[in-house]
Amino acid sequence: MGTNASPAVLLRRIAQLEAAVGRLTEDLESLRRAVSRHGFASSLAGGLRSQVARSPIPTGLAGALARGEAAKVQWVKEGLVVPGEQLARAWGLTRQALRPAAGRGEVFAVKIGNRLFYPQAFLALDRQAVATVCRALGDLDASEKMIFWLREHGAVGGKGIAAALDAGTAVVKAQRLAAAWARERGGGRVVAA
Repeated sequence: MGTNASPAVLLRRIAQLEAAVGRLTEDLESLRRAVSRHGFASSLAGGLRSQVARSPIPTGLAGALARGEAAKVQWVKEGLVVPGEQLARAWGLTRQALRPAAGRGEVFAVKIGNRLFYPQAFLALDRQAVATVCRALGDLDASEKMIFWLREHGAVGGKGIAAALDAGTAVVKAQRLAAAWARERGGGRVVAA
């Protein structure tokens, strides 16, 4: 956005950014509660303290990017994401078959380092149910999709999507929730079936 944008455009963009920060704050709190429930809070805090002692924490965009990458690495450490080989094996596919499925929007992968990881929750779920919900998330980026799968949602009884589907929640209900999540975050273009 250039410096010659009108004040109305700038104010609208500021409002959008403030809304995004609010959503991210909610997501962060949700993730903190989940980490705390699983007993990782003290080890996570200890790891952060030792990181602070070694080097200054970057601020601004660089800091946000660093924290995002650190969160993704933590997902691997906590087992919240798994390599493609593991998901492919669970679903009776080849690892190579996951790439076209991702292209169709049936699954998504989070790139961490130079590897692709898939939500661990997918392992125990029906492939078609996962595809239906993932397609409804549209063109959101993989991290936003991952947060959707990790977060507890009141619309499904305060459970995460995987737990709700595992407990018998209708796929259609999870699909509608995913579509609403995508619209709210600006990823309204849904991947065609």
